[in-house]
Amino acid sequence: MKKNKVFVNKINKVKNNQVSCEVEEGEVVLEPSLTVTEKLDKLFNTNGYIFNVNVKIVTDNKTYDTKIANRIGNNIITMDNDIICIKKIKDIIF
Repeated sequence: MKKNKVFVNKINKVKNNQVSCEVEEGEVVLEPSLTVTEKLDKLFNTNGYIFNVNVKIVTDNKTYDTKIANRIGNNIITMDNDIICIKKIKDIIF
């Protein structure tokens, strides 16, 4: 049994509707900087486990590239068994 041929339309020229791109200048709205406790609350309230998130903790003396295990009182315990006082933390980058 012979099958019928499928109709294929010939494309002679491809027309693009976009000749140029117009960019309008606008105001850039930056999110206000969060405090360390607000960043910690945001980390602990995200979906998933806290110890799966890589963080960079900046203090006066040292910079830690680690994962947070838990928060107990005014301290953070990292997966590397470091205990960091929250008051001594300058910034948390995640």
